[in-house]
This record gives sequence, structure tokens and C-alpha cells, in this order.
Amino acid sequence: MRNFVLIILGLVLTFNVVAQDKSTKSDVFVIVDDMPEYPGGQEALRNDIASLVKYPLQAKENGIQGKVYVTFVVNKEGDIEGAKIARGVDPSLDKEALRVMNELNKTWKPGKQDGSPVKVSYTVPIKFALDGDEKKESNMKSGEGADAVFFIVEDMPEFPGGDEALRKYIANALSYPEIAQEKKIQGKVYVSFVVEKDGSVGDAKIARGVDPSLDKEALRVVKNLPTWKPGKQRGEPVRVSYTVPINFALN
Repeated sequence: MRNFVLIILGLVLTFNVVAQDKSTKSDVFVIVDDMPEYPGGQEALRNDIASLVKYPLQAKENGIQGKVYVTFVVNKEGDIEGAKIARGVDPSLDKEALRVMNELNKTWKPGKQDGSPVKVSYTVPIKFALDGDEKKESNMKSGEGADAVFFIVEDMPEFPGGDEALRKYIANALSYPEIAQEKKIQGKVYVSFVVEKDGSVGDAKIARGVDPSLDKEALRVVKNLPTWKPGKQRGEPVRVSYTVPINFALN
């Protein structure tokens, strides 16, 4: 039986960016002045998730792999509520990812808007990857040589100004397509891209779309992102894959 490697991907980009308002009708914010923080930071969140996950036996036997997106709300008290699958792979993997998120028993530092605690939506992508006889690092990238694309590296890429600056850039750059507004089309678009060795954004594509007009706008914004601080593995710049969920919501 094969072993497995669990890769927690892109936790620095697990926010949802809303195209118009900062909050929804249910008062769950998707972007706030002070985003929620997990105790110990993102590294601690990755480690805690990895320590709780148990690769489902059925999925291992059937060679099922993939990335599960779990969305939840960090409430005003810092607790997780309403966890659900935003994008699944297989019932067994989806169930396990959901179980893990519901069993995280640490209280977050709640998000704040205008100085007051508020509910904030969060999305975490978790990749389940089986490991054969190859080295662990080979499961953390695709391709070989100079063109290899890593999913997680020792020093992850950084947007200039950090996560908050990236959130604001995307929110300010988005323009809700008129045709989508007229037809009342809403939804979350997942855009994947590669932060190249020189920090530029390349190979942007729709990982999960909603509507051609929304997909096109999300892709336009991501393709025009400014230069990042590139990711590094063993001290050398490498190509790193990222996925950004962008939520288009009408009033």
C-alpha cells in the first residue's frame, strides 16, 4: 500500500475577494480591516491540519487524489462555524477535510471591521497526494528541471505589501461585468497561476469558473498582478503555483 503526502496549499491566499460590497446580507464579511488570525499563524494552521488528517483508506486503495476547498466562517468569538465543501474531489476526501476543519479546537483572533469584531469568511485548500516510491519533494511539484512548478516551498512567494495589500489590490481592480449584473450572476471564481522565478505572474487560468463574463474578469485582474517576491526552495528561486478564490457578490 502506498504512503501519502498531505500538502496544505496557499494558506496565505485563503481569503475571498468580493467584487463590490465588503459584507453580505448575512453580515459575514469577506474582506475586513483586520483579518482573522490562527494562533501561531499560518504555519501553525498548516501543521495542525496536517497532524489531524488521516488519508481515507478507500481513497488510498483507489488512488484518489486532489485538492479539496473547505470554506468556513470565523465568528466574532474566534470560533469556526458553518464549515462546508466549496469544491470537492471525492466524498471520502471531502468528508475527511471537513472533519479536520471542524475538529480544530483553537480559538482564532477574530477579524475586525472599524475596530469591532465581525464574522469573516475563509477558504482553505487542502491537497491530498499519494506518495509512491519517489521522494517527498517530487510530490510537492510538477515537472522536472528548471520548468518544475512547486506547490509548497521553504520560502513562499510574497505579494508586495503582504496579504492585505493583495486583497485590496484585487478588490480595487475588479469591475463587476455589466452583463453578469443584469442577469444577476454571482459566484466564486478560482484562478490558479504561477509566480515565476522573477516574481512575475504566469500561466494564469481558471481552476473553477462560474460564468464566462466573471471568469474573464477574474482572469484579467490576476494576469495584471504586479511583480511578487519569488518563492525559494533550498535558497534558489523556483516557480510556485497559487490559487486565488474571488467571490463576485451582488447587493
